[in-house]
Amino acid sequence: MLARKMKIKYKDIDVGTTPMLLPSFSSRLNLHPSKIFRLLSDIVTGPFLISSYDFVYTKNFPTITFPELIFLDSGGYECSVDLDISEIGLFKPKSHIWDEEKHLESLKKWNSEIPTVIISYDHPSKRESLENQIDDARNLFHKKNDCLKEILLKPETSKLPRVNINNVIEKIDSLREFDIIGFTEKELGISVLERMKNIATLRKEMDERSFQKPIHIFGSLDPITTPLYYFSGADIFDGLSWLRFAYDEQAGTASYINCFGPKKEGIHVSMYVHWVHMVYTNYNYLRRLEIDLKKFKDTKDFNIFGENGQFFKKSYDDLLEAIGGF
Repeated sequence: MLARKMKIKYKDIDVGTTPMLLPSFSSRLNLHPSKIFRLLSDIVTGPFLISSYDFVYTKNFPTITFPELIFLDSGGYECSVDLDISEIGLFKPKSHIWDEEKHLESLKKWNSEIPTVIISYDHPSKRESLENQIDDARNLFHKKNDCLKEILLKPETSKLPRVNINNVIEKIDSLREFDIIGFTEKELGISVLERMKNIATLRKEMDERSFQKPIHIFGSLDPITTPLYYFSGADIFDGLSWLRFAYDEQAGTASYINCFGPKKEGIHVSMYVHWVHMVYTNYNYLRRLEIDLKKFKDTKDFNIFGENGQFFKKSYDDLLEAIGGF
């Protein structure tokens, strides 16, 4: 079984543990950071992800003091203009220039005392060979070397919308200098099972080569896919769903807030109050799920996950069959 617990260290100091469920914020939500950060400062104590794009382009970006660890994302998501059905309802802000120079400008301006993971540059129109992606990330981190280093691996050509995991495996030894290896969920496959299979295939190869670095899946932070990718060998998970959908702890599902809120709290309550209650509840749910994932690593008991337990067990069995076991 590939589920594991790891310590993330910076300068020989523990700054986090996995599995890590990483709440994220983005300007795609059409909320000013100062407003949401005031709310989150009362509840968020663990790690948190923000965008380097938002940091450099948001006027009066607030100082962040509440997380234990900050992930400074690559900016590619915020400058994207593509419309994906899963992103319906998200704000599409006017896109600004986003290139390597702007990204580096953002990183050089970043001077937080909170330990920070910086993520390699990304742009939706940029496609390069894995070798060039690795070289570009290496050069970037030479210019900003006072943080943990994460490389975000992307498809190599516009004709190939998915990451070729076999090509990644061929380059494993070149990835050892990075602290975290990242992929977007959607670029690992067209189905959840294909994504699970690719994660597991990479993890097995990393383990065989004694390459113990966390795998980060961007865009997965929900009651279903996050555990499935954890069972497959991934370690860090982030996304915006905790600010968009209502998690139901008992059912282990995520629901549209405009339906879930009025039904649970009444039609007389303002939608903003519904949303604030949802954010508090969702964050607490993520902390609970994180604990359950750690318990699962020790017990291998799918019943920990309540109503989702049998579904997770069947999905895991399907994964084992797809990869030929461990």
